[in-house]
Amino acid sequence: MFLNAIHSCWGLFSDAIQLMLLNRRFAFLIPIYVVMTSFSLSAFRHLFALACLVVAPTVLTAQRFDFVVPGDDVVENVTSRANLLDAPAGKEGFVRVQDGQFVVGDKRIKFWGVNLCFSGNFPDHKNADVLAPHLAKLGVNAVRFHHMDSQSAPSGIWSAEFKDGKRQLDPEMVDRLDYLLARLHENGIYADINLHVSRQLTSEEGFPQLGPGAPWWASSNKWVMYYDASVQAKVKEYCEAMLTHQNPYRDGLARVDDPGIALVEMLNENYFSQQGYSLYRRLPERFQDSFTAAWNQWLVGRYGDTESMTKSWQQRTPEMGEHVIAMNSWNEDLGDWQVSKNPDELPRSLSVAGPSELDGKDRGIRFEPLQATEQNHHLQLRFKELSTQAGQPLTLTYWVRADEPRSYQVELSSSLGGEWRDVGLFEMLEAGPEWTKVTRIILPKETIENEVGFQFSFGSSAIPIEFAGVTLQRGGKGEPLPDSQKIEAGTVAIPVAESPVAAHEDMKQFMVETEIAWVEELKRFLQEDLGVKVPITASQINYHTPEVNNRLNDFIDLHNYWHHPMFPSGGDWNPERWTVGNDPMEADPTRSSWPANSLLMRTSWRIANKPFTLSEWNYPEPSPYSSGCIPMAAVLGALQDWDAVFFFDYEADAKDTEAWTRDYTKNFFSFNGQPVKLANFMAFANVFARGDLAPLEQLKLAPTDKPIDGTQAFQYRLATSHSVDESPSLSEVDPRNLSTPTGSLTWKSDGEREGHLKINTPKTQGVWGTIGGGRYETDGLTADVSELALDYGTLIATSQDNRPLEQSQKILLLATTHTENQDMSWNEDRTSVGRNWGNGPTTVVGIEAAIELTTTQDVKVYALDGRGNRTDEVPTQIADGIAKFQIHSSYETQWYEVSASQD
Repeated sequence: MFLNAIHSCWGLFSDAIQLMLLNRRFAFLIPIYVVMTSFSLSAFRHLFALACLVVAPTVLTAQRFDFVVPGDDVVENVTSRANLLDAPAGKEGFVRVQDGQFVVGDKRIKFWGVNLCFSGNFPDHKNADVLAPHLAKLGVNAVRFHHMDSQSAPSGIWSAEFKDGKRQLDPEMVDRLDYLLARLHENGIYADINLHVSRQLTSEEGFPQLGPGAPWWASSNKWVMYYDASVQAKVKEYCEAMLTHQNPYRDGLARVDDPGIALVEMLNENYFSQQGYSLYRRLPERFQDSFTAAWNQWLVGRYGDTESMTKSWQQRTPEMGEHVIAMNSWNEDLGDWQVSKNPDELPRSLSVAGPSELDGKDRGIRFEPLQATEQNHHLQLRFKELSTQAGQPLTLTYWVRADEPRSYQVELSSSLGGEWRDVGLFEMLEAGPEWTKVTRIILPKETIENEVGFQFSFGSSAIPIEFAGVTLQRGGKGEPLPDSQKIEAGTVAIPVAESPVAAHEDMKQFMVETEIAWVEELKRFLQEDLGVKVPITASQINYHTPEVNNRLNDFIDLHNYWHHPMFPSGGDWNPERWTVGNDPMEADPTRSSWPANSLLMRTSWRIANKPFTLSEWNYPEPSPYSSGCIPMAAVLGALQDWDAVFFFDYEADAKDTEAWTRDYTKNFFSFNGQPVKLANFMAFANVFARGDLAPLEQLKLAPTDKPIDGTQAFQYRLATSHSVDESPSLSEVDPRNLSTPTGSLTWKSDGEREGHLKINTPKTQGVWGTIGGGRYETDGLTADVSELALDYGTLIATSQDNRPLEQSQKILLLATTHTENQDMSWNEDRTSVGRNWGNGPTTVVGIEAAIELTTTQDVKVYALDGRGNRTDEVPTQIADGIAKFQIHSSYETQWYEVSASQD
């Protein structure tokens, strides 16, 4: 035990003795120090490891050490996954869709990729020469080019100068992009080109700007482009410049003619009909006018004249029905209402005098927040367990005031099925010192029983706020159309609360058809006018109507995050004030509430007979569980037979040319400089891209609006289909104990803090999650894992030569926990480091475990450095077809080679 104790803290012990020697009282330690320093650490490792093979496994203290996976590493060794790539990209022709999958030539292709963003899209030639083969070694076979269009060089593709009121592409950035694409394709790496992502048309170009406080989905002209012809023209102009450009490093091929470009995404996270038209009230006058003009043009096409329209509207006026939420006096208690905080945390007053218009029949409720909260929804007044019927109108009425001007949010929403979404109302409004009556006609998007909530959220400010007279009633009255509003004159206004209910219904349909028309027009432009030959999609699946996804998108895309960074209300992307959740998805399989959405609960979103891609996915830094994002995407994507996974991101801030060889973690998302994620990415490329984990055999389909619960994803491949009317009847599954029919993958959790997954396939076996202190067995691997710092790790054995593990000549054993930078400065909850990300080189914590590996080979085990080169040999005993050895932190590595070769 004394030997173990000294060894596990060798460096600390030595440093401590050196400090003690500065004091004469500890002079007696000098002989001990001389012996220690004359005894080689390598020899000590071997003696210690041999002892571990003789005695029972001992719980060891984890030790942190420097470890870097260099950004210029291209060494061919057991860690390389370049053998999975078929270089050059595009040699078999263009990527296309066949039988619901991506194919090249006559073969299926699955993309295991990363995003490049902002300046990360434009390395200089020297760095591109390093980056491309390095990504190939990682196993990257596709790069998603994202956020190229938002900024001027060097962070974006635009020139900083305007010419005749127009933006120009920056020649140097275009050249850098050309060269990078050529080098990537040469190394077998395809490209996914994103077109409109975050470009904001500027005042210099003659476009008005949104005012402060507009929702994020209104930025970058995302909403207005669906109907405004001048914005659409600019989008097309950029598409043409990007896609018809001829790449001199690809023999002058235009991008549309280059088979190295695999996919095209027209839009990114663009809402329109799914968000409704409340944004109209906050638009600049020019965009209001073009919206009104498009609305009137649509009405002409639908009705022909005002008389026919008003007649139709009158016939479709529903009767007012029951109160879903009846007026509450709030005299003595909350009644059926709930408040998110107790009175000590959120002081409130009942029996507050309401507006005079209520004739004293109703009293209000007053809230006096002690302080603004990090998120608006942390302070809520809510009414739960409501029911809605799709398309059946509801009339909302309430009164609101605040001591001083402030904002608040109102929503009708649901989390049924594990996904939060608004059901017809999600609006940010302003309150002031005078009581204001607010009325809204709501057209619910879904039929939901007892799982809908109505909420006021007001955590963004400590200014007191009051509510009164809240009612939600089925039906809608509406006033006759004023004589001044005629479709012949183009003067029919955007519906307001007093408008006929049918006007709101028509507005909803107008937005749906307008969205379809723009996606259809843009796709036609790309294919017919520009000549795009590869699969095209618009935005992600939850941003569009079912018709866009089913009819127009060649493939279906998804974005998802586990613990996306959160910022204070009104402080988006504040580099000082942010938090990242620090609990593992492995412990909570069904959690699906922003900002932590379990990927398991998204598995049923796929649409049948279409390729499915996950183009953004991550557990953001600096969570100790962040490396889990790689195995989770690999195994769920493999089981469900997805077609692509793109992690977000590899690099987004490379204005400094040294960034490409950065040796520390710099921000929430980037893999560059994060050794644990990079190592997991390499290992699990075999699971997804090579196909070590086979897809589930049975497919279960459900209606588009009623996807199957994601907990079934270990039993069946899941998808929706517009041709299916009823969901299948399936046995209920315990989400804390999931297993595939063959046992190839299991997931055990407690739903709170503990959970792990075990993979058991012929070529890849192991475990990850909260595995400290446990014993884990697969068909060919047994691991007795010591206690782990922060109790999280990955221990995976995967063959390098595509043979089953017991026959493999070369195996990579991955043993990772988590990483931190030097001098990282954490808050008390370990949820943020603010601006204090620290510096390199990164440090990691080693896993200590006794390993037994079934093998028919006479193998040796080696510890590896950050490039995957051998350092120390690990003493190994082989008997009866079992190789036994001990891994521990003194080897200062997160991966090992098990090799039968003598090279």
